[in-house]
Amino acid sequence: MTAALLFLVLAEQAGASKAPAPADPIGQYLSDLEEAGVLGGAGINDAPSLPRLKEILRVAEDDLVTGNPQVATTLLFRVVESPQWKAFAYAPEYEAAEFTLGRALARSGAYDSAKRYLLRVLEHGPKHPYFAPAYRTLVDAALETREQAAFLALLDGVKSEDPLPRDSENERAYLRGKVSYERGDLGAAAASFGEVDRQSRFQASALYFRGLIAARQQRFAMARRNLCEIVEQVDKDRFSFFIDGRYYAVKDLAYLALGRIAHEQGKYDDAYYFYFRVPEDSERLPDALFEASWSMFQKGEYEAAGAFIDQFDRLFGKSPLAPDVLLLHAMIDLKSCQFEKVRTTLDQLVKTYVPIEKEVASLIRDPTRRQVLYRRLLSKSEIGHPTDRVVELLKIDSRFYRYYSYLAALDREVGLLPGQVAVWDEMTAKQTGQPSMQRGGEATEAVRLVDQIRELEPLARGDPEMEARVGALLNDARRVARPVSTRGGPFSVEATQTLALGGEAQRLRARLVTATTAIAEAALIDLDQRLRHMLTQARLTHIDAVIGKKKKLEIEIANLREGRYPPEMFAQLQLEGLMGDDEEYWPFEGEHWSDEYDNYK
Repeated sequence: MTAALLFLVLAEQAGASKAPAPADPIGQYLSDLEEAGVLGGAGINDAPSLPRLKEILRVAEDDLVTGNPQVATTLLFRVVESPQWKAFAYAPEYEAAEFTLGRALARSGAYDSAKRYLLRVLEHGPKHPYFAPAYRTLVDAALETREQAAFLALLDGVKSEDPLPRDSENERAYLRGKVSYERGDLGAAAASFGEVDRQSRFQASALYFRGLIAARQQRFAMARRNLCEIVEQVDKDRFSFFIDGRYYAVKDLAYLALGRIAHEQGKYDDAYYFYFRVPEDSERLPDALFEASWSMFQKGEYEAAGAFIDQFDRLFGKSPLAPDVLLLHAMIDLKSCQFEKVRTTLDQLVKTYVPIEKEVASLIRDPTRRQVLYRRLLSKSEIGHPTDRVVELLKIDSRFYRYYSYLAALDREVGLLPGQVAVWDEMTAKQTGQPSMQRGGEATEAVRLVDQIRELEPLARGDPEMEARVGALLNDARRVARPVSTRGGPFSVEATQTLALGGEAQRLRARLVTATTAIAEAALIDLDQRLRHMLTQARLTHIDAVIGKKKKLEIEIANLREGRYPPEMFAQLQLEGLMGDDEEYWPFEGEHWSDEYDNYK
């Protein structure tokens, strides 16, 4: 049953699940399992009692805290949906079990199933101790799934004569603000975010969105006030509002936003200050260094701009911003009149990125070749460790990696399905007294075929189309190898349904692959546009460098005609004027020896 539950999790994460049925089938399964006498472990099959319920709840919470939500889910299902434990539905511990089960399901990603149990807790009313935590969990699910509007409607449908707790009011106000912001209703969004008080965990996020809204409305003073309240409290009170793990990420975003606002207003010193405040361990440091260099470049502080961009090169040499950084190097050298360096840098840029741009354009035009790129992206060895420049330069949406993790988990759980079917068979055999394995020669041959098909999986890995074909073939072979539908028995239907999950998994996998390839294609198109624009700017910069070098030579020639010499010639001309005809000038190369310098000591 574990594989079936985890498949439900993955199906909901990919959007493949439907609305939950009014009655949970797991309750019926548990009733059948108890009647068969096959439930055991963790004292669940002991006589129900409040001390035993407390112990089960403690074990489940430990599993949830230590990162095993699936184990906690299985344990709590066997309490909350078990007919033997219904007699304790009045007890606070039973309500705690319902809440913990909903939280474990949400932590696993089975949000639709989590709703059922969290809504049970909310139906007890705002005065119950688990109401506010359940409300928070539903809000977290809304933000994680990006289905804010649907969850807001769900929460608004919870009717109660008592007012919401203040914490839940804050949660609802923030969620309502997110819904309005996504719809483009900035006025309503700002009003909702303004209702989030300083005791809410979303206070920093609400201030950030208020700052963004003000900036989009060109109200920069108000934007700065909201953003500055995040990064530095006026009253210097460390407890002025709630801080959790998300605060520091929001704080880094606030510094970036403040720097961009200052840059937009031409206040480059202020922009430098805010970019400099982004910590070295922040994920936003590459953006901060690059944008700080641009601000100093705009101000005319070319040495400072070069220092920032040099630090970027040392720390983030393989960043997607690498071509933009190389172009900025050339522009800084151009403003510093180092025309030869400009030419060298632009030659390197063109030599490196023109072939990449052609490759990207070819990938966009040729769907077959795009599949090669997607195979590299979907290969586990590529995630986080790109081996070619196209992969390095792609700005991949975070959803790509989340969907990839779903694919990996789905493949892992599909591999467990045959073992789960065997469990159902063993349960049937135990109850009926019949042998659990009755296969003829054809079934034995099918089992051998399954093993042969599994040997094809490593060869197909990385090719979405071939993986789908091998998976479908493997699923068909497994059906033939274990003809459960004809065996009969109390659990034959469950065994058949479990085996059928293999086909559902293949269809779900195809949807996940489609979603990931769509994200990769969007990133590829974005990269093509970025490279085209960058190469155009490189050509214009090269023209400016040629014109600048020509102008510099014209000025030097004009100065020589009028007897004005460039500064670098002064020392050499002065020495040559003092030398005799039999003397030769040797330029100083950086070191004096004692026998060449009388006053060495």
